[in-house]
Amino acid sequence: MVLLAVGVTCAVVAAAAGGYLYGHRTSATATHAAGATGAARSAPAAARPYQLTAPKSVLSGAYVVDPEMTPPASETDVRDYAALGIANPVPVSVAYKSASTASKQTAQLTGAWGTISDPEKAVDRHFAKSARDNAATPNGGAALVGSPQTMHPSGLGDAVMKCQNLRVKLGSGHTVTSPVCAWADHSTFGVVMVFDPASLRNGGAGVSLGENADTAARIRNDARVPR
Repeated sequence: MVLLAVGVTCAVVAAAAGGYLYGHRTSATATHAAGATGAARSAPAAARPYQLTAPKSVLSGAYVVDPEMTPPASETDVRDYAALGIANPVPVSVAYKSASTASKQTAQLTGAWGTISDPEKAVDRHFAKSARDNAATPNGGAALVGSPQTMHPSGLGDAVMKCQNLRVKLGSGHTVTSPVCAWADHSTFGVVMVFDPASLRNGGAGVSLGENADTAARIRNDARVPR
């Protein structure tokens, strides 16, 4: 399951060095404007069709593909994305790690491309399904906190983006919180989770919603290419 399933989240946590939740903070200055949780916009107009790719590096080469953490495609992915309102979805999933060996910062992109008639509805369905799936998992170690917030990071263009915090219980007994952002336009849908292990040491909060939204918008621009 690619929609924030607890199993995927806990696998990332278990693999993190030192028992931390994997983390990433973009090295560039965040371009997310203050007050990004403003009123929801109307659905963007249809534009040139794009596809979603998994480039070998993103963020100007600061992050490179991490094959060991990239989850394999699931037989249910196409069905899940179709349920969000994506016609003929082609799933994409890739994990990135810092190109610097001195850093353990990471980012994960999952999503699909196809035809999306209502981008905002696709994002809302994603968060609603994620909340249901996590709540239905026995002894679940992850839960979405609060409600999704509409974000307007620089460079988002014609997409709708919403972000929400994800709280994860670690085996050590600590609880960590890290944001997740989902975007949709009329061609692509993506979910980006960014993690900073240093800030999550021994439990705590990771990057802010605004920082995660900024990075998600930049990764979107790197991963989208015209069909």
